[in-house]
Amino acid sequence: MSATTMSSQRTRQQVSPPGFGATLASEWTKMTSVRSTRITVALALILSIGTTALVTLVIGATWSDWTPQDQAAFDPITTSFAGLLFGSIVVAVLAVNLVTSEYGSGMMSLTLTATPKRSRVLAAKMLLVATVTLVLGLMVMIGNFFAAQIMFQAFDLPTAGLFDDGVPRAIIGTAMLSPLFPIFGAAFGFILRSTAGGITAVLALLWVPEIIGAFLPRWWRENVMSMLPGAAADSLSLSHILDSPTYLDSMPLAATVVIAWIVLFIGGAYLVLEKRDA
Repeated sequence: MSATTMSSQRTRQQVSPPGFGATLASEWTKMTSVRSTRITVALALILSIGTTALVTLVIGATWSDWTPQDQAAFDPITTSFAGLLFGSIVVAVLAVNLVTSEYGSGMMSLTLTATPKRSRVLAAKMLLVATVTLVLGLMVMIGNFFAAQIMFQAFDLPTAGLFDDGVPRAIIGTAMLSPLFPIFGAAFGFILRSTAGGITAVLALLWVPEIIGAFLPRWWRENVMSMLPGAAADSLSLSHILDSPTYLDSMPLAATVVIAWIVLFIGGAYLVLEKRDA
């Protein structure tokens, strides 16, 4: 009887699903072993910082043609983030592809077989996306800022220091919120299981409010558009140096809106992942 019990215990240990650490390590290996991931990360850095350098170069070259009013309104802090949107697009696409590529190749079926607890797979992927994009976002923000200030100084334009009033909040706040749309992209990947559909959905969420917002009455921008994730995120990181009707005045409210959107998307991805076959 004792030998039978020990054999049964060993069998249960052999078939027990991996813990969260093992699942996270597996997801990290899958992400870093793909060459396209490294290329995409490098592209996000180059495209964002390069675009910022190009925009600030044009500003410096055309500065003498600006009106006194435009020169007085020039802000060396926010202008230094000119290329941020392009980097955000690349990283959001990467997050979508990290999920949908597994569905396309059939790897997701193997992943869920090895880790039957699907919430663990979802949590590992989301944590990985959030961590990688947070580190990348901080690198991009610092790179953008210094590239712009070097260019402004070369043309003898107003500059800002890294620890000037408003700069740390803008850089750190924007970097901390950089995982927002990649998380949405990964969630769309689980929900739609299509690379093209996921990319289209996350880019629409990123771009459409910016496009249509300018054409809406002020009431809509203050009371409707301000509750969207992009506007709420900007309220946390940029409202102290930029004035916009889409920014929320209350920081706790803005944080609540951002958290609510994250919960909504991850919750939707969880429900779909639990109900559908791989």
